[in-house]
This record gives sequence, C-alpha cells and structure tokens, in this order.
Amino acid sequence: LGFNYDLKGDQSLQLRGGTGLFSGRFPFVWIGNQVANPNFFFYNMTAKDFQFPQVWKTNIGGDAAIGNGFVLTGDFAYTKEINSNIVRNYGLRTPGGTLSGPDGRAVYRSAEARAQLFGAPTNAYVFTNTDIGYNVNASLELKRNWSNGTFTSIAYNFNDAREASSIEAEISSDAYERNPAIGNINQAVLSPSLYGNRHRVVGSADRAFNYGSAEQWTTTIALFFQYAQGGRFSYTYNGDINNDGSGLNDLLYIPTISELTSIEFVGGEAQRTAFNAFIEQDEYMSERRGEYVERYAILSPWYSNWDIRLAQRFNLSGKKQIEFTFDILNVGNLLNSNWGVRELPSTTQPVGVSIQEDGTPIYSFDPTLTSTFTNDFSLLSRWQGQMGLRFRF
Repeated sequence: LGFNYDLKGDQSLQLRGGTGLFSGRFPFVWIGNQVANPNFFFYNMTAKDFQFPQVWKTNIGGDAAIGNGFVLTGDFAYTKEINSNIVRNYGLRTPGGTLSGPDGRAVYRSAEARAQLFGAPTNAYVFTNTDIGYNVNASLELKRNWSNGTFTSIAYNFNDAREASSIEAEISSDAYERNPAIGNINQAVLSPSLYGNRHRVVGSADRAFNYGSAEQWTTTIALFFQYAQGGRFSYTYNGDINNDGSGLNDLLYIPTISELTSIEFVGGEAQRTAFNAFIEQDEYMSERRGEYVERYAILSPWYSNWDIRLAQRFNLSGKKQIEFTFDILNVGNLLNSNWGVRELPSTTQPVGVSIQEDGTPIYSFDPTLTSTFTNDFSLLSRWQGQMGLRFRF
C-alpha cells in the first residue's frame, strides 16, 4: 500500500510513503548443500517449516521546493524482519560448563555434552528462521538545477541495521562458523549487521557545455564524492575456546589490567605486555575492559573517494549520437598517494587460544601487532582510469 500526494497541486510540496510485506528469493545454493554434499563430514539440512526471507517495510518521504531553485528531499524507512535466515547446529546441546579464569564464558565441555542424534557426536547445520532484526534508514538531500545548466546535489544517509546473523557464505557450515557469538551458539541474538555504512555523505555536480554549429558538440564535466564510516567487524579468538567445533566464531574477552596478570600466555610476559599495549591503543577495546566484544559493533575509520567524468558527445544526423567518455576513479589518489586510501583491520583474530588438559585456556599474541588498522592497497584505495565509447540511434 502506497501513496504520493501533491499537497499544493503545483509540485512544490510532495508527500509520499507506503507500507508492505515483501518476500525475497532464497539463495538456493544453501538448500543445494544438502543434496550436493551428503555425508561430507557433517550434515546439511533445511528445517521442515523453513520460510523464505520476508520483511515488513514502511517508509515516508517528501520533496519541498524551498526557493531559489533548491529542492529539499527527506526519506525515512523502517524495516522489520519477519522471516530472517539463520544457521543452527542441531548437533549441539546447550553449553554444560564454564571456562576457568577471568573469562568464565559458557562452554561445551566434552563430546558427551553434544547431542548424539545420529549415533555419534556430529555437526548438523540446519537453515532455520528467526524474526528478530530491523533496519532504520534516514536520508536528507539538497539539490538544485542552476540556470547555466549546472546540477548540484549533496546528501546524508544514516543507517542502523541489526539482525541475528549476517550470512556471508555459500556453504552452510561456513554460515554457521562465521557468525560471531558467545554463550549458546544456537540462540538468535540481536546485534549490529555486518552490512551497510552507518554514516554516508555523497555529493555530485555536473555541467554540460553546448557549442558548434546548431550546438552539434556537447562537453560534460561531472564530479562525484563520498565520505563514509567504514565497514563493521568484531574480534574473535583464533581457536575454539568454547568447544563448539568452530575456531572462528568465539567473541573475544577483553581483560582488565589486573585480570591480565592471571592469564597464561605461550610467550610469557612479553606477549602479555604486547597484548595490553594493543588494547590500550584500540579505541573500542580500551573502553570495554572486563567485557566481551560485541558482534560487529566495531567500525572501521571514515574513508572518502572523488571521481571525475569527462564526456564528449557529437550529434549526428537525426537522433544519432556518438559519445566518448573518460573516467578517473579515486582521483585524489592520482594527485597524492596518501589520499583516498582506506584503512582495514590489521586482523580480526588478534589472540590465539588453546585449551589444556585441565580445561584452562592458554593464550598467544603476536608482539609485532601494534595497530588496530592498516592501509588497504587493493583497487579500492588506488586511482583507476577507464574509457568508453557509446553510440545512440
């Protein structure tokens, strides 16, 4: 159900909105896992009452002409999960013990504490549903068409997305093991989503120049920029500290200074001192000593990029046109190698862990790890040029 209403009848103030139930397609590779890989070290299944992804979305927005050619646009959208997807391991019972030491998390003590639905302790990854999760998205844009043919726009977007599982894998076992958690691993817990920038500012401007006989030639110059707060991540142990069968999903415990002295490190005092220094320089960890890392609660630094496009168009007979384009992506990096470079986490598993025979954990830390973030040298941080040729008829 939606509406679009011109309040004054002259398109100077327009209100729009809607609400509805939306069902999406299911990535069938997950269902295909149970057919393609039977008895492949673990079981793949889909719950018999499984429902395809479904959300309830409501939005409202408006456009207002505020004078001198400026148009202000605002939009607000709220999305509620109805049937979200999550992978659970039906080969696990609830945790039966606790970890010794300051951490004290719930752990799966032994193979006997695991469910034996299949005659032996076996991982059974099952695609099921949960209804927890929501998304709040708000944006504001100011734009204007100028009398000389220039168009400008600047906009801000805020996004707060929360869900139980940010599935980023095509294999069911990976979808389970890569979902950071603590306590009962099969319990759906609301936390920030892996996807979407929390803050994002974008802007654009373009100007077309017509000239030649009967304005046969057109040269267009366009500029685009964005500033965004980077992606989300969380710290997990490199190792299976809770004995749930995954060495990827156990959220890190951040010890206090006094607790750190009672923790055993493979490398002794040198690793303990280095880990403490790493905690202190990390903005998130230094503020949460004595607590667990939250799933996907840490944000990478802001990043930016500027793009430029030059387009040359020649009008042929009739409506035929030929156009040549040249784009420079991340042009700031072309001008200065320090500009437009993104920063990524140096690691998301800074601490290694193994469990000794008496059940106590022993940790390891690389003393050369001194900074939370490091420069990313992929194509996202490099300038690129591309040319194009287009023929319209």
